[in-house]
Amino acid sequence: MSRSLGSTLPPPLLWLLDGRDLGAKADGALLLATVDARGGPHFALLSVGEVVARGPSALRLALYAESSTTANLRRGERFGLALAADALAYYVKGSAVERTGPFPRLPGQAVFDTTIDEVLEDGEPIARVASGFAITLAEPAQVVAYWERTIAALLALP
Repeated sequence: MSRSLGSTLPPPLLWLLDGRDLGAKADGALLLATVDARGGPHFALLSVGEVVARGPSALRLALYAESSTTANLRRGERFGLALAADALAYYVKGSAVERTGPFPRLPGQAVFDTTIDEVLEDGEPIARVASGFAITLAEPAQVVAYWERTIAALLALP
């Protein structure tokens, strides 16, 4: 059974999404849920190179400008984010507002600032969460370098 942590990210999520040491966090993925044009769920996998915590109650996202996920957030700002950390599952609920571009350091990307409404923690001592979604990078050094540039650009925005 999940329990509400309020509107702030707990320490394991703040660490995961702090934008530092991305190489050590490269195998984890986050499941972003939005609402599609027909009112149904739409899912997208994000990496730690596309999401950064701007504090305990806000995230900044870099998404492909022409993706279905971006279109969904432009149409209706609500989102959910699911991930696993420290043997628990976490569900982040909030709203996202697109920032006005262009973003020369983020070509082809849209940037969203989010407000976190609620964070749920889910787990039981008798059934620990072993993993969330995991990815394997084909060319880790190049991908992590790209992520580092992306996160730096996101953090440089006012």
